[in-house]
Amino acid sequence: MKKLVFIILAFFMISYYAESNEPFVVLEYNQSVHSEKKLNKENIFIKNQNHSVVHTVLDGESLSGILKKYYGNSGLNMKILEVSLIQMNKHAFVRNNPHFLFAGKKIKIPSINEVMNLVKNINNNQTSRSSSRNGHIYFYGN
Repeated sequence: MKKLVFIILAFFMISYYAESNEPFVVLEYNQSVHSEKKLNKENIFIKNQNHSVVHTVLDGESLSGILKKYYGNSGLNMKILEVSLIQMNKHAFVRNNPHFLFAGKKIKIPSINEVMNLVKNINNNQTSRSSSRNGHIYFYGN
């Protein structure tokens, strides 16, 4: 029944927008995609927050593929993990670019505790830099 309502609604939208010559996109919400992402409570990184691994990058491997392999469905923020992995393995990336990973390099897959410490240190450094300039106004030039 919902699909029939969706099709009728899509038809009316198409007929309305066809007259106005404006482009539009019809997206279908698929609930099964979201229900498949169950947390993996057996992930070794979740069970042991001090667990880390050394990984040798294979030809054709991507950073997102490596992250999925080790942290997949763990519920951890993949963007923070990506930035942490790049920060800890600068030697394996061209100019810290996550899209340019050298094959054959050994990279450390950090533990959750190492990631947390890295994030804390970055936050502390940014706070100390910004707090040293509080209350001051600087003028440059003429």
